[in-house]
Amino acid sequence: MSRFPTQVAQEGTAAALVAKEAARAWAAGELQPRKVDGLFVPQAPELREPEGMSIIERKLWEVNPADHEWRKQFFADLPDYLVRYFANRYIAVFNKKGLKAANEFLVKRMGGELQRRIHLVMNRYRKLPTVTRVTKLAGEYADNLKEADRAKAEGKVFIGPHQERLPLDLDAIKPRPKKEKLLAELERDELKEMAFQLANVTKEKMLVLVDSLPSGTPYAEVTETVYQSLAQFVCEQGILPPLNKKRPTIEDYECAILKITAETWWVNRLKKVRNVMREHLAIAMGQVSKNASAYCSWDCQNEYKAQQERNWDAINNMELFDAENEEVVPMKDMVLKSVANPAIRRMELMVRTRGCEDIATHLGLTGLFLTLTTPSKYHNTYKKGGFIPHWSGASPRDAQQYLNKTWAKIRAQLQRMEIRWFGVRVAEPHHDGTPHWHLLLWVKPEHAAEVRDMFITKAIEADKQELLPKRKFVGPLDYRPRCDVKEINPELGTATGYIAKYISKNIDGYAMDGEKDDETGKDVKDTAKAVCAWKSRWNIRQFQFFGGAPVTTYRELRRYANANKAEFGNYLAQQERSDLIRLLDESYPDDFIGPRLNAKSLETKTLFTRLLDTYVPKAESASVTDTLKAADSGSWEGYVMGQGGPFVARDELQIRNDYEVTPMGSIYGEAVSKIIGFVAEGHAVKTRTKVWEIRKKSDATAEALALSGDSVASRSSVNNCTHPVCVDINKQFAHLSGEGWEIGADALRAMTNGDGMSLSGSSIAIGEGRSIRIRHIFEKGLDDFGNEVITERPPQLVEVETPRPQTGAMQFKGTLSELVARVTNPQPEQKPTENSQPELSRIPPTYWDDNEWPLI
Repeated sequence: MSRFPTQVAQEGTAAALVAKEAARAWAAGELQPRKVDGLFVPQAPELREPEGMSIIERKLWEVNPADHEWRKQFFADLPDYLVRYFANRYIAVFNKKGLKAANEFLVKRMGGELQRRIHLVMNRYRKLPTVTRVTKLAGEYADNLKEADRAKAEGKVFIGPHQERLPLDLDAIKPRPKKEKLLAELERDELKEMAFQLANVTKEKMLVLVDSLPSGTPYAEVTETVYQSLAQFVCEQGILPPLNKKRPTIEDYECAILKITAETWWVNRLKKVRNVMREHLAIAMGQVSKNASAYCSWDCQNEYKAQQERNWDAINNMELFDAENEEVVPMKDMVLKSVANPAIRRMELMVRTRGCEDIATHLGLTGLFLTLTTPSKYHNTYKKGGFIPHWSGASPRDAQQYLNKTWAKIRAQLQRMEIRWFGVRVAEPHHDGTPHWHLLLWVKPEHAAEVRDMFITKAIEADKQELLPKRKFVGPLDYRPRCDVKEINPELGTATGYIAKYISKNIDGYAMDGEKDDETGKDVKDTAKAVCAWKSRWNIRQFQFFGGAPVTTYRELRRYANANKAEFGNYLAQQERSDLIRLLDESYPDDFIGPRLNAKSLETKTLFTRLLDTYVPKAESASVTDTLKAADSGSWEGYVMGQGGPFVARDELQIRNDYEVTPMGSIYGEAVSKIIGFVAEGHAVKTRTKVWEIRKKSDATAEALALSGDSVASRSSVNNCTHPVCVDINKQFAHLSGEGWEIGADALRAMTNGDGMSLSGSSIAIGEGRSIRIRHIFEKGLDDFGNEVITERPPQLVEVETPRPQTGAMQFKGTLSELVARVTNPQPEQKPTENSQPELSRIPPTYWDDNEWPLI
């Protein structure tokens, strides 16, 4: 049977243009029905909207219902927050470029390689608890709980010292089934709810297991059996159990059981795993790269910033209180003086690095600058863009573990080669979040070549085949993609100069204004924030020193020297000008030869400064004194050499840390060790002389408001505080102020903390320039056996003077010309010198802006 030939419109004709437009409209679904002999062409059957669609699926259906079933394969098994992200991208492409471009986006962007990457990551976290799984476990827990209550009523089972439970008919309750949500999708309140449920489940498992053991089972066996069962349950949830000792004791088992059954422990573990899973999925989706968000995802940066703001707000609202001398210090001031301050941390790192370089110069050592990175399977995205097809699904933490293992092999080989060395290591991320290391080592000149060859050999052991030339094999392997070695030439730059850039760019970008990051091409100061978020999310240690003495002892020595220097300054501040002149004259040694300063011609401020500079920290031993002086002056070289040199063993240190162990010191019953000072040549020196209590400022503010004059003096003869201490204080107050007056109930409640425990140091204005406060009196004495005892007497209400502070000329102990010069020509603020460590107890808070200060 013959067919009529298909007529094809010639190119460029009107018919061809009409046919092309009709084909385009048909492909886009925009072809309108046309009339034929007065009749409409029948349309395609209308698609029926599926039932049970989510909000995101409904949005996609409204945009393109025809491809709804085909589109499901790309969004299956994805967390909701990623489904929302790609659905919005699909809708945006559809509205802007049409159906074809939107479907091509799904195929190219979400199909093939992306699905492989997602399944690689999701498979690693398949054991983690989900909302549905935990809800089911909680339901089983509720059923067991009801059964236990019924058994308890019958007197069959002992379920522990818990409160009586209210009767509840759980069978009559039909809760609405919760939607399945992965751990990575949960917010903070949802994590707390899940932790609460898991903690209840573990408690129920513990009680059931204990009841199932035979009577008379040894306690050691009970604790071990219970822990092993609970640890297995924790592992089934994809969480590591808390105990990892080889030979745990009964106390270790008890503490571990308390952790597993505690809601706080579950919250912390779930939060960490949730953050890691969320960021790992972002890496798989290509959201961490130079073209998207370098080092970490935007979501990670926003969460890190929000957490830092919450931390800083909490610090601003807290204060430290010393009950012994009633001293109150804002917590913010103490934090700004510690190494939690990025500026101080950077300065300390620079001081230590420069000190190591000075030691190496003194010993005639050679510096090597090494770079160590991971095989290509740990990298996920090309720098120019696009997925790396052979990515193994590894996370930055996996890459850090590889670097740690490789470095352990290098250190072991150096020890076998009997090569002594010391140095510093910096870890920083590539643009895709994969870490790499920069190391600065000092070795003897004759060992430099051996160290170089051995380092390269160990660095290329894994996946060596990928270093072969891409074409025909010619010459040796190219080790440069895996590692790099440079010998430091002192004529071209110092060792500290090599590492200083990496220290600064990974903390706050100090002194790098206008410099661009090698990985991203952006300003270093902007990328430093992303690096800090990356470090926090993956819990990666950025800086580590090898060899030398511990930095904790260095800080304790500086603390001890600064405390003594502060006491010396307080002593000088109480002296008259004539005494300062005498002390300066006496500060010269007897055998001093040369001209002496005319102390009488010096200004009072200069006298004070010169005397303060003469302070030298001393110890019972001359060697310890030299080490103490070096630490006080910020000389890392002097401190390390005083401790025994860069190669000193830990058991041969001249000065060691002194710790105080508190049994049952944590909420889980663990022993807590706290540093209290140092031990030098058998003598213990205590540097932590104060016991600080952290409390909220709001409590102190409420007390201050309650202790104001308006709320104290009350004409009412009725006081709701009937505690004996309150009654006694009011009797004393009536004696001081006259009959008919008493302290108001609110103020008295604030003064006694509501329970009769008086707060000392809070003064109350009672008019006519008079103030009163509560004073505690403690008396020391000896008991019948000669032991020292402290007796607390009842609190007393005493009248105190409140002199007005002197802010004018009366406060200044100098001549009139000095006062005029001070007012007319104020001294500029002294800022710390670059790369020098300031005195931690004398840093003014004006160096940092409150609004820009981030905790790292």
